[in-house]
Amino acid sequence: MVGWEWPPSHSGGLGVHVFELSQELVRLGHRITFLLPFDGERTPVDGVEFRTPWSPEAFPYPGAYDVHGSPGGGWGETDIYAFNEWIAGYPAKGFDVVHAHDWFGTVGASRLAGRFGLPLVLTIHSTEYDRSLDHPWTEILAREQFGIDRARRVIAVSRHLKAQIVKRYHARPEKVDVVYNAVRPTGRLSPLTGGRKIVLCLGRLAAMKAVDTFLRAAARVAATEPSALFVVAGEGPEFPRLLRLAVSLGLGERVLFLGKVTDEERTTLLEAATVYVLPSVVEPFGIAALEAMAAGVPAIVSKTSGVAEMSEGVFTVDFWDVEEFASRIAELLAYPTLRAAMGEAGRISATREGWEERARQTIEVYHRAISGGRP
Repeated sequence: MVGWEWPPSHSGGLGVHVFELSQELVRLGHRITFLLPFDGERTPVDGVEFRTPWSPEAFPYPGAYDVHGSPGGGWGETDIYAFNEWIAGYPAKGFDVVHAHDWFGTVGASRLAGRFGLPLVLTIHSTEYDRSLDHPWTEILAREQFGIDRARRVIAVSRHLKAQIVKRYHARPEKVDVVYNAVRPTGRLSPLTGGRKIVLCLGRLAAMKAVDTFLRAAARVAATEPSALFVVAGEGPEFPRLLRLAVSLGLGERVLFLGKVTDEERTTLLEAATVYVLPSVVEPFGIAALEAMAAGVPAIVSKTSGVAEMSEGVFTVDFWDVEEFASRIAELLAYPTLRAAMGEAGRISATREGWEERARQTIEVYHRAISGGRP
């Protein structure tokens, strides 16, 4: 596998996906060598070996994505080129498949696969069009296109994302498989809120996440729900603007910006939340929403999110409809029976299939790739 991040150093769903998928692939009898740009702390998984070209002292570990989709931490095209050159030269004898995730290593992974006559599988978690709200960085766009063109099979994490890969990257539909994300079941913790109702928005503070919609909806709900606390968890380039917006909306005492949270804090937040809101302009999947549902938290998600495709028991709203988001939040806060019913329906939907099923579906994609890419 070729990727960018692995827990605990991860900035979002990509790191969760590769970690959970790899655990299940190993449990099902497979061995993985995972190529990453930097050395550092890794949550260990027996059967997964990590290989990196640089020590953490060489560069700060940038997040997978930053503003307009460009790599963070001062990384530029020269660094990405060097990473891909290292991937291309890796001694991959004895392997059956090269599996790359997103654009970071597409060029190197393609060359590596070509050197040893191996099939290339590429998982797309999001596209540069989505991350930049249709203002793509051409270097990343070119690397995405290169990988999609060269891969024998492409995995998309939602049908919505597959449609975009077919339309905007001109991939043959029969070449693209849909494999959703999953979660591991969890139970609710005792409420930690002191009687307050928590409305949670969790994710990167990037333009595509539309946290400003959440804040505008919160301002409408706050007037009639004095016990509600609106929590924004995550970090990103939109933070200064969102902070100013919260103040201008009169939410200074009602909104809590937590910044980056640990995995343990994330779990606690999800399990203590009353309502979860995902208002993204576009969301290829939305794994945090699935995690909230698995914890029994009723969720309100945008219609353009991948998680809306596979989930029952959620409210779906147009990303631009602030009034509808506010109405749905107020409805869930006001009616505990509705919250309980939606929470249980969401939990069943989120946990019906897990990472084992996703791993088995991925193995089926590997077999198609090995057999020549036939559906």
